[in-house]
Amino acid sequence: MKHLRADELGWIEGLGYRKKRLLDSAPLPAEVSLLQEVRFTKGSTVPPHYHRVQTEIFYALAPGSITIDGREVRLDRGDVAVCEPGEMHGMPMVEEDFAFLVLKIDYREDDTVWQ
Repeated sequence: MKHLRADELGWIEGLGYRKKRLLDSAPLPAEVSLLQEVRFTKGSTVPPHYHRVQTEIFYALAPGSITIDGREVRLDRGDVAVCEPGEMHGMPMVEEDFAFLVLKIDYREDDTVWQ
């Protein structure tokens, strides 16, 4: 698991824009299988689960928490967390409305193992 804090990554100034490199090379492959926006409502839960093959990269659109391998990972807006195959993750209790983008690498429909 990797957790990259947005406030620790610097901006690169360009001509009329600025950019922030969130991830490069590993764990990114040549192709991303799926990109989705996921929203959670205060009070909801996501049961623990893992994926046999796929890697998930979470980009926080709003502050919130996810539990990965028993560790609570607090994400601020713009933070990135990488969940590798086999790492158990879920949300025992969503404290506030929360959303993130999920890039799925090596996505397979039947790859989720629920606990």
